[in-house]
Amino acid sequence: MKRFIFLLAGFVFFSMSGWANYSNFTNWNNNSNPSFIFMENGIEFSVFHDGQFDFYIPNNGSSLNTGFNNFSFNTGFNYNPYVQYDSYGAIIQIQNTPVFYDHFGRINQVGSIYMDYTSFGRLNRIGGLQLFYRNNTIWRQTGFINQFNRNYVWRPWHSYYALPAAQFNLISYYPYRQYYTPVRHIYYRPYVNNTRHFTFNRQQPDYRRNTSSTRSQSYVQSPRTSAERAIRSNVQRRNADVNTTRSSRVSSANTSRSGNSRSVADVTRRANTEASSSGSRTSQDLRSTVRRNQVSSTTNRATSNRSISQSPKRTEQLRSSNRRTSEASTRGSVQTKRSTGTNRSGSTANTRSTRNR
Repeated sequence: MKRFIFLLAGFVFFSMSGWANYSNFTNWNNNSNPSFIFMENGIEFSVFHDGQFDFYIPNNGSSLNTGFNNFSFNTGFNYNPYVQYDSYGAIIQIQNTPVFYDHFGRINQVGSIYMDYTSFGRLNRIGGLQLFYRNNTIWRQTGFINQFNRNYVWRPWHSYYALPAAQFNLISYYPYRQYYTPVRHIYYRPYVNNTRHFTFNRQQPDYRRNTSSTRSQSYVQSPRTSAERAIRSNVQRRNADVNTTRSSRVSSANTSRSGNSRSVADVTRRANTEASSSGSRTSQDLRSTVRRNQVSSTTNRATSNRSISQSPKRTEQLRSSNRRTSEASTRGSVQTKRSTGTNRSGSTANTRSTRNR
């Protein structure tokens, strides 16, 4: 009976946990591809776990009535009139929505939505949506991306978002973008003869570290109408807010990193101090023990020398005392002999005198 109760309780527990994980997981991943789909400035983005992304522009993209084979950027639709590329061939702006990358080429900001990654390179935050992993798979989610993307809304084309081709992969183990800052320009109208010069996989990772912004000059446009001038004012205001927020976020991240490095340095310094103090203490203990051993050895040597120096004197004293006793005994024996001799002579004389009488 007890086994049956335990089995029933375990079945109920695992079924409830599985339902909760599935319900949380399908809030933002109700499609076959492991990506997170959201809208930002009228553009639909699909961000994958490793930091790559795909996008689709509903107003200027392919008509979805004809199919979903080539509606997004990675599936083959030509979005070059609306995209700005940097010297590595990465997309740095879609119309007037900036796209930022980290040092390793992973996307970490789209417009006003920030992203973070785990130490294993997996996406763990998109805006206000926090992701939790277990055995390298998502098992729990909390929060939402932003106020405009509170819940996932399924669309039939979401299953067709794709990763970029292998030759267009921008992620590297080397921080090749650490010293690279691209220049973005305000978009007013579609670009003409815009091409993507992708040379990342054909050059060394640090080939374009100090590259100038000569390529960005091809995206320079000037407003021609009042509507474009209004676009300029709005984009400048929005970019100022984005840059301010990004700079404060980067500075706080650097501060936390420096704090962690300081804490690590303090820990190592304390450990070194303790090790040096313990080493000095052990050396002092060793010195004191050596001194004690030296003192004990010198005292032992002195006592042994004293015993050695006194032993001949004692032997001589014993010898002299033995001689004295032997001499005294010989003298006593001689005296006894003499006394016996005199007694004998006296007795003979007496016997003689008696006989004469």
